[in-house]
Amino acid sequence: MRLQKSKSGKLTRRMFFSLILAVIFGLGIIMLRENLLSSGKASVWNTINHILFADISADGNEKAIGLFYIIGQLFVKSLQVIIVPMVFTSIVLAIIRITDSRKLGRIASRTICYFLITTLVSII
Repeated sequence: MRLQKSKSGKLTRRMFFSLILAVIFGLGIIMLRENLLSSGKASVWNTINHILFADISADGNEKAIGLFYIIGQLFVKSLQVIIVPMVFTSIVLAIIRITDSRKLGRIASRTICYFLITTLVSII
């Protein structure tokens, strides 16, 4: 048990450290952009923007590379691909483990009611 807490603590620290580094990196990029734009070097910023950040699907960015845009889109699309099967599998496994049919019926009726209420709210 103590070993497991140690591993989760290390993971938490690494995630927190990565988050701090990402915030510092983002602030550094913003400061670089503001510095370049205020000193009249907009062409340098436009080059950096086209290489790293440009939305390559937008009009006027046909020649842009947009490395971070591509990586971000791949990440989001892979999450979308993974989430649906993972949720479906979790629900199926949870239903399989329920042995009492009355409990299953009660959960099913609550789920259907919740679905209908949220659908009604979203329609309104």
